[in-house]
Amino acid sequence: MKSGHLSPLYEQRQVIHEEPGYQLSMHTIGFHQIDLRWASYVNMQEKTLAFQPQRPSIVSHFRLEEPLGHIPVSTRSFGAQQFVVYREDAQAYDLKVSATGNKTRSFFELALPEDFFDQLYTEDSRFMTTFRDTNFVQAPAFDFVASITPAMRTIIHDMQHAPYTGHLKGIYLEAKATELFLLQVQQLDHQPAGIKLSATDIESLHAVKTYLDMHYKEPCTLRSLARIACINQTKLKAGFKTLFNCTVFGYLNDLRMEEARRLLQEEKWYVNEVAERMGYQHPHHFTAAFKRKFGVLPGRLRR
Repeated sequence: MKSGHLSPLYEQRQVIHEEPGYQLSMHTIGFHQIDLRWASYVNMQEKTLAFQPQRPSIVSHFRLEEPLGHIPVSTRSFGAQQFVVYREDAQAYDLKVSATGNKTRSFFELALPEDFFDQLYTEDSRFMTTFRDTNFVQAPAFDFVASITPAMRTIIHDMQHAPYTGHLKGIYLEAKATELFLLQVQQLDHQPAGIKLSATDIESLHAVKTYLDMHYKEPCTLRSLARIACINQTKLKAGFKTLFNCTVFGYLNDLRMEEARRLLQEEKWYVNEVAERMGYQHPHHFTAAFKRKFGVLPGRLRR
């Protein structure tokens, strides 16, 4: 929030072997008391590790990947493709690490100083007002858990591959960190009360979301998704909205548009090629949808 006075940016990569069967690989970028941490780890059996934070922070933990079979079975669970926001004090505490077997789990963390939160604070935000008054420290409260959106994943990726160095990189990363946190605020503010979902319903809805993450380039219908997840179409539509704060096809469209942007920016595809890949019969329909989503014509991203 104080871009003109950024402290020197530092970057660190490390591999940690705390105990047999546990390995953590972490990439950290820090600046102006803001830390960005990308990590992956393998843990053969559940264990408790001692953890010592360097300073008080507001931490957003994004669980990016998780081995199959660890789908949350409650709306108050914290699972893959979700984030949680909590306070962390500068005191040592025990961190419980669940077993991953021989599978790798990945996560990203955004650690912000309290004054960063204070500068953004507004009473208009239900989440920020509730969070400011909470006393939970070192222990996430599941009131502050929500789903990771495609836009959040894009920002997390963009920060790790920042196109700048030195002072400009710090300015870029602070802007992206602010954007990411505001997306979290928006997501948490609009958590719906929702409908009553059983553990089986929730598992089925997570299966639909996982299927869309893997097959978003393919045609799909509510009927086909309901059949895959063994859930009726009404509960699929209402339950997906409740659990993930977006409609089925809204989520699918976000995935496709993020892929379209990647193809234009990184692969330098032509607009008509991307439109065809995304399933549009007419490129101008794709162009209009892309502009509604990102506020810019797709052709400009190839330049």
